[in-house]
Amino acid sequence: MEPGSLGKKVFFLYPPPVLTEVLQDLTNREFEVYLARDPERLKRVLASSPDSIIFIDLDEGLDDAGWEAYVRSLRATPATAGIGVGILTLNDDDALREKYLMDLQVQCGFVILKLGAAKTSEILMKTLEANEARGRRKFVRAACQPGTGQCTIEHEGVTLRAELTDLSSAGMAIRFENGADFRVGTVFRGISLAIRGQRVLASGFVAARRVESGGDVHVVMFDPASLDDARREKIRSIVGRVNQLAMDRLLETA
Repeated sequence: MEPGSLGKKVFFLYPPPVLTEVLQDLTNREFEVYLARDPERLKRVLASSPDSIIFIDLDEGLDDAGWEAYVRSLRATPATAGIGVGILTLNDDDALREKYLMDLQVQCGFVILKLGAAKTSEILMKTLEANEARGRRKFVRAACQPGTGQCTIEHEGVTLRAELTDLSSAGMAIRFENGADFRVGTVFRGISLAIRGQRVLASGFVAARRVESGGDVHVVMFDPASLDDARREKIRSIVGRVNQLAMDRLLETA
């Protein structure tokens, strides 16, 4: 399988506060977005995800010489040479722009944050689309560690409980308590998800079953009609939060 075909991780190094709305837009468009604030730890993580994209805020963290050296080091290190680099800054300076676009040849643009959230969001989305950041993947998924989230299902007068092992805005993978087993095609009308203090209601059906060492896992696809825009956005936000927590743990040990 080609690198990046299942989507690319998109990192914002020292994300400025003005990006809050923009990041939500990217999450809603199913881009896999992460935030980081330690350049060296991130560089070590990027070595294991060599097809990632990183946007660097030049206005925080390092000085001009430090950021130039950082970008050059990404280029010079074989494990990170293929990383897509973009620049964010409030400094609309032609010489600075020319240095990064022409000399350092960053592939993902030089974005002036003074343009406002809407324009910045538009530019970043076009950049990510051009760099095929979603790949062939349609939905960002989050692998759920034990204890991350629970699922309650009301089915034929019985309350079923399960633990989430995987979540996206399209569906979930769950492991039922007490070994409950359902055939493919079974419809669940009353699904209640509880993940990290957030609750979402939906309906869906069993799309697949798979055998794992910890017990059988049921893959449940959500009925799109059961999710309005607000519910779908909430699930995407939860997926992003679960993935960010996993990334934070990875960065702490990098």
